[in-house]
Amino acid sequence: MFSKSTQYALRAVVYLTKRSSKDEKFGIRKIASDLGFPEPYLAKVLQHLVRKKIISSVRGPNGGFYASEKAYDISLLEIIEANEGLDFFNRCGLGLVDCDDKHPCPIHFQYEPVKASYKKILSEKCIRDIIDDLDAGLAFLKFV
Repeated sequence: MFSKSTQYALRAVVYLTKRSSKDEKFGIRKIASDLGFPEPYLAKVLQHLVRKKIISSVRGPNGGFYASEKAYDISLLEIIEANEGLDFFNRCGLGLVDCDDKHPCPIHFQYEPVKASYKKILSEKCIRDIIDDLDAGLAFLKFV
């Protein structure tokens, strides 16, 4: 549904928010290993998230990536938007270029409320909710 980089971004933000702090940072090698992601690709994703102020990083021997307290309140939609934009929510369900209310595809009017509902869910679900669900055993994400 979303790009690989967005999938990596979402999982990495959850990982960092759950495990890191300003005093405990993680290097790219550790994060990539724990999440099972290719290191070079993940490094680009994390640097992009730093530029968008979703996560933070510090250079040097005691450096690494970490999530600040404000990361807990970032919505999934904000991470998606920072990573790939919100074009997904404007696309036709069948992939047609000229689909709109005046020239609808066969599923246009059924798919529009689904997209709106999904966007609302993503805007209301924040990282804190994900971590709470993980801690309560209501959800599962694999971290080594």
